[in-house]
Amino acid sequence: MANIVTLEALIENMKVKLQAFNNEGVEITNETVHNIVLAEDDGFKPSQSSSKLYKGAILWTIWANGGTNAKWPTDWMEQSVQQLAEFLISKQPSE
Repeated sequence: MANIVTLEALIENMKVKLQAFNNEGVEITNETVHNIVLAEDDGFKPSQSSSKLYKGAILWTIWANGGTNAKWPTDWMEQSVQQLAEFLISKQPSE
């Protein structure tokens, strides 16, 4: 299946999902850094933190749209939406 996720579509999807975890009223833009909104220790269980739920949702979005789930950079929480989206798109197989 061909990857139909574009950079622009992934960025918009990431911003929508990031907004769902935004209880601080942060303006979500392409430059929003993930760790401003997400945390690794805010879940009822460690496996349910906002960062893990967000990552799972983005991985599913890429997979469901024909992409592959590449390994994320270890510092992805310090990256902006734009930076992470560009990285994830760069790891998708070309057609």
